[in-house]
Amino acid sequence: MPKLSSPQKIWQNWDFVEKKIEKEAKWLYENISTFLQEENNAPRGCNDCFSRKIAILIVAGKIKAKDISKSRASSTFKDFWLNNNKANEVENKTKIFHGSDWHQEKMKTIENHFLNLSFEVEREPVMHQGRADLGVYQKECPNLYIEVGTTSFYKLWLNLATKGNFIYLIVPNDDKIIEFRKIS
Repeated sequence: MPKLSSPQKIWQNWDFVEKKIEKEAKWLYENISTFLQEENNAPRGCNDCFSRKIAILIVAGKIKAKDISKSRASSTFKDFWLNNNKANEVENKTKIFHGSDWHQEKMKTIENHFLNLSFEVEREPVMHQGRADLGVYQKECPNLYIEVGTTSFYKLWLNLATKGNFIYLIVPNDDKIIEFRKIS
């Protein structure tokens, strides 16, 4: 028969884990811009609930989350995306009709970055929940899904919890990228 842990030991472990979950949920709130609550298509729940679910995935080691910030990069680092005069801007098939001007321009910039690096790029690929702004694919590389600007914690959580091995980038502004990497 297995030896049971004392209530004191269980409480200490629970308290430690709960503090880690709270820290990750706070980090999510501070770094990811979400839609207004009434625009969130979540069937039930709230942003606090879904950010906590994402935090649990991080603490449990099912996903890795990383904040990539220009301010912490080297002083020679100017932009995340290839902006090479030699690389011709790829002619976009169609105009992007959703989002603000910044959102549309950022999508085109990111799309051209990956097309110039010989990746296949799909606009608005279908996810388990909703669509990403861009899907980026190349053989023997995990699929990359990119959200520009705002997203919802529900959409983020459901896709992180249900999709296979992939990378999810959130680009909230010009100075930061949040990377979620699914651990198989």
